[in-house]
Amino acid sequence: MTDVLILGAGLAGLAAARDLAAAGGRVQVLDKSRGVAGRAATKRFGALRLDHGARFFTARQPRTLALVKEGLEAGWLSEWTRQLPTWQAGQISTPEGGHPRYVGRSGMSEIGKALAAGLDVQTGTQITRLEHGESGWRLTSADGRIFEGRTLLLNAPAPQLSVLLAGLPNAPDTAALDAVTLRPCWAVGVALEADLEADWPALNVKAHPALEWIAREHTKRPGPPALMLHARAAWSEQHLEDPPEQVQAKLIAAAREIAGDFGVSASFAHRWRYATPDQRFSAACGWLPELRLGWCGDWCQSDEHGPRLEAALLSGWALAQQV
Repeated sequence: MTDVLILGAGLAGLAAARDLAAAGGRVQVLDKSRGVAGRAATKRFGALRLDHGARFFTARQPRTLALVKEGLEAGWLSEWTRQLPTWQAGQISTPEGGHPRYVGRSGMSEIGKALAAGLDVQTGTQITRLEHGESGWRLTSADGRIFEGRTLLLNAPAPQLSVLLAGLPNAPDTAALDAVTLRPCWAVGVALEADLEADWPALNVKAHPALEWIAREHTKRPGPPALMLHARAAWSEQHLEDPPEQVQAKLIAAAREIAGDFGVSASFAHRWRYATPDQRFSAACGWLPELRLGWCGDWCQSDEHGPRLEAALLSGWALAQQV
């Protein structure tokens, strides 16, 4: 029996785990994936490391600024750019001023790995059953392992949490969770035969039917030339069940409309079914003290700047404070 079980090793869950462990709690983090960091994800693709989830990390609040300082000094974080031009109707414009966008030195997943250092994290663990009793929580994995803890914290998309909690004999009211909506995103990574004739690190794409983001990934860290393409939420919804090969072809064609022709040596597509919160949870986190049950994520209203990596961290820290 541990003090706190955390289901989900995204940045919010890891932020909560780090605080609770630092306060002396016995904390165990479980995740069904092979690695940590959730949507702060990096895909190894041949010689490439492509950020197919979160694009970069910005910091405004004191705790996240302190984390940035820690990451820069330790070497797992680096500043990428302060300028992100916008493409619209064939024209590229660069706003005046700007603020730092940070990336993991070897990929965005480095942020999660840094937060997880020293924690008890069990990856490859798919939880299929939750039970709550007088002594706390009992979780059963797909391979029959049992995990027990007095407190359970959930770091996963709200629709998945509603399904998990609905299976409890005395299920809590999930109306607030049910109101949260998240929209999908198709991401396509492209290994280029040669770099584009461009000087921008990435483009925020406006008023295009398919794309909202194009990044020259090799400007983040040394490596062969590559692009990362992110589709708009509406386009992703329309093509949610399309075969990956069709998605790659369509988004690469869209990128050529914007960036000009380029040669492709290899590509992949990844579907994020729950990517961007459309309707967020009304608080920084959820906490039901009578059940010792809580939840956190970037889909919680942890700051006013929207669902970014900083919002995930702030949500996790807020939940740890509640516990």
